[in-house]
Amino acid sequence: MTNQPCFSLRSPIQVLLLALGCLVALSFGDVAVGEEQPSKIHLPPGFSAELVYSVPIKEQGSWVSMALDEKGRIIASDQYGHLYRITPSAIGADPAKTKVEKIEVHVGGAQGLLVHNGALYAVVSTSEGGYSQGLYRVTDSDGDDKFDRAEKLLSLAGGGEHGPHAILLAPDGKSLYLCAGNHTKLPQLDSSRVPQNWDEDQLLPRIVDPRGHAVGIKAPGGWICKLDFDGKQLELISVGYRNEYDIAFNDEGELFTFDADMEWDIGTPWFRPTRVCHAVSGSDFGWRTGNGKWPIYFPDTLPPVVDIGPGSPTGITFGAKTNFPEHYQQALFMGDWSYGNIYAVYLAPQGSTYTATFEPFASAMPLAVTDIVVRPQDGSIYFTVGGRRTESALYRIVYDGKPRPAPERPTISPEDEALARNLRGIRHQLEKLHSASAPQALDEIWPHLASEDRFIRYAARVALEHQSLDDWRARGLAEEIPSSRLAALLALVRSGTPGIGDELISSLTALDWDALDDSQQLELLRIAELAIIRCQLGAEELELLSGYLSPLFPHGDHRLDRELSQLLVKLEAPGAVPRALEQLQAAVTSEQQIDFAIALSVAEKEWTIPRRKVFFDWFQQIAKSYGGNSYFGYLERARARFVDTFSDEERTALAAEIDAQYGQADASTIENSRPLVKKWTVAELTELAENPQGKPDFQRGRQNFALAQCSKCHRVAGAGSSLGPDLTGAGGRLSQKDLIQAIVEPSHQISDQYQQMVFETNGRVIVGRILNLWDDEVAVSSNMADPKTLTTIKREEIDRQYPSKESIMPAGLLDSFESNDILDLLAFLRSGGNAEHPLFQPQTSSSP
Repeated sequence: MTNQPCFSLRSPIQVLLLALGCLVALSFGDVAVGEEQPSKIHLPPGFSAELVYSVPIKEQGSWVSMALDEKGRIIASDQYGHLYRITPSAIGADPAKTKVEKIEVHVGGAQGLLVHNGALYAVVSTSEGGYSQGLYRVTDSDGDDKFDRAEKLLSLAGGGEHGPHAILLAPDGKSLYLCAGNHTKLPQLDSSRVPQNWDEDQLLPRIVDPRGHAVGIKAPGGWICKLDFDGKQLELISVGYRNEYDIAFNDEGELFTFDADMEWDIGTPWFRPTRVCHAVSGSDFGWRTGNGKWPIYFPDTLPPVVDIGPGSPTGITFGAKTNFPEHYQQALFMGDWSYGNIYAVYLAPQGSTYTATFEPFASAMPLAVTDIVVRPQDGSIYFTVGGRRTESALYRIVYDGKPRPAPERPTISPEDEALARNLRGIRHQLEKLHSASAPQALDEIWPHLASEDRFIRYAARVALEHQSLDDWRARGLAEEIPSSRLAALLALVRSGTPGIGDELISSLTALDWDALDDSQQLELLRIAELAIIRCQLGAEELELLSGYLSPLFPHGDHRLDRELSQLLVKLEAPGAVPRALEQLQAAVTSEQQIDFAIALSVAEKEWTIPRRKVFFDWFQQIAKSYGGNSYFGYLERARARFVDTFSDEERTALAAEIDAQYGQADASTIENSRPLVKKWTVAELTELAENPQGKPDFQRGRQNFALAQCSKCHRVAGAGSSLGPDLTGAGGRLSQKDLIQAIVEPSHQISDQYQQMVFETNGRVIVGRILNLWDDEVAVSSNMADPKTLTTIKREEIDRQYPSKESIMPAGLLDSFESNDILDLLAFLRSGGNAEHPLFQPQTSSSP
């Protein structure tokens, strides 16, 4: 099986699920990539792009990783071939003055490079060319300024684009950090800050990827390790990634990474967009194969700093050593191979961690960014494009030095900055206990189990798991503070100690549900799930748990209802199936419906023929929706295992439904069943919105978010798809008129991140997006109403390529709605999905 690549390309999906452009490395007739590209790289005012070197693909391959030596020379690696040393031409000089030397050692195919104290460290990720995967140290043995000796420090089992990746110097300069994707087995560890009790922890049987991706890949997934300069003393730092290609430290010594999505899962509730993660000590970011990814609200994982959206993460670096304006020096720059973007991510302290905003800094269409470095010698950013044996080049981004006003961004007061620094200090103290059991550790840990800061509380719980269970078990079971008890019970249940079920369930169910906030309620449910998974509960404990949980469902919060439906189905609680079926029918988005369907598909009791038919009907309806390449396969497997629960009598009664052909509907045959109401204009809707008649209705607005198909691409308050931009904060960023215009006239302003391309080739004009590419061909989805129809174009036959002026988001989405329905939807969007927003509150009359 071929690994799903780090430089992953998008899956074909229906137009309403698409909000993507496609920016890939191409050649233009006889013009090699690079020769005409710098002027086409879109940058903020004051910046310009320069071609440094156009890589001859037949001789030097396609470059995917870089590092700088002490003299400012660049070391680069072909994805499947040799290493090269580049002395860049001066800024503004002819690229022909760039000097490139092949490094004459048998090391290559490196996706991670670092030069430190004269030694080159290379992480080899391929066996092509006779290479062997692992970490190498390459040195100059005779002082002639040429690398000539290579030694393998560490063998790594795994390769390709989900193999071992970046190597990084620790902030104190005393050790190295190494990251690897989820197809790389952990090497033998000397220590681990992550408690080594990780498991799959799936309450219900998992559905693995129907197309076979990552089947058999188990926890802990992608990982980050610390090690010494000889490739020894390996300490595991963080796990649970899909395919983090690079890592970077900020000026506070905090570690970050940019993790990949699985685009085949688009449309499912377990799809995760590319995201920035704060890789703190002991963290597990919850990647599990198939539909088993942990939701970010699970207390045994951590949330991302910020979701970016669909893409293919590559190199990242902080801008601290650039000569760019100050806000860029503090930014995290990140490459995206699929869409040719370099993002600037602006981190801001939030408690003991960070939050962030981001924006495209460079749109490098049609170039596929593979790595980014800062060269302090000239203060510029250098980036490579290429990968997958496509045309490759080295560019730099140069600032003209003229002062310009900084953009307005949220600021943090000195007092809040001091508070955040203090909270990070608390977390760091707890992280020192992420090792063997330490004397007096419990007294330091325990108060922080009740911390309102999620990352501090997580660090405290991880520290507790490193301590001897006998020293704190009784204390945890009897703890009176609910948040502390929950954290202790989570640590206890993760230990998997035999014979703890009775005490654990008694302690858990003694908590007053109504006195807990939503995060505590979610933690309680997760502990209950882990108790069932890990603790071999007896009949009495299962009955006690069922009796405690059953009255809580349905709750109204989808996160809680998702977990409650799975728990009650697993426990075979009375009324679980009819209640879950009702929630399936009432759910607003397809993602929410699929959550309930996953639970129902394994339920064996409480079915009647009418209920079975209702569920069959749902499967027929959901087949009209579209997602990534694996989307429908997941539905097929859920339907198949639902049928597996039938009795012989049910199979006879429902033979027609069982035998009916089940296939995904053709996109071209799916029409909007809603009749046309009016071709609304921006002016008309703005006038209505500014002069409303009565209060908007939150529930109708939420329903219309799905009916208008907004939820197919966008998310509000956690509901919907991550395919397009999250709209939770749109009401705070956009005026009411701007919001209306963005919906009614989607082509008015198109982000580089979501732009189609126009291809002129042999007298034809093809508009669409690239779905795949090979050495000499590209496959373009040219009919977005039927994404299975692809047009293959020879690269040498592409005469011209440029961005389309038409948005991939269709116009007319509101034309089947009455004015009141549209006003409800607008209010829902402006509120960020908050039913308590003043927009929905009755006006209070003032006293006479």
